[in-house]
Amino acid sequence: MSKKITQGEGWKLILPNEEKISQPIVSKSPEQQNAKIFVEKRKKGKLVTLIKGLILTEEDLKELTKSLKIACGTGGTVENNIIELQGDCQDKVRIWLKNNNWKVR
Repeated sequence: MSKKITQGEGWKLILPNEEKISQPIVSKSPEQQNAKIFVEKRKKGKLVTLIKGLILTEEDLKELTKSLKIACGTGGTVENNIIELQGDCQDKVRIWLKNNNWKVR
């Protein structure tokens, strides 16, 4: 068998706006946010409550998710800046967010 020998630096991906990507995300206060609550049907008829539109750091997002999971008494996770809670608990989420000064759509 033959092997290919590569010399030099190889391929390098250059993004046009690297400065914008490297800026850290800063959390906004709850009064400045508009949370959007959706219910989605998944495999085998399972319902999932989604909370979108939040501008938070990863730590703040995880902390909010933990608080919502406790308030709803259900499991959940964070994926792609979207909070996913198991089951249809949009009413509980809406009440909890409003009681804690979040704007909800």
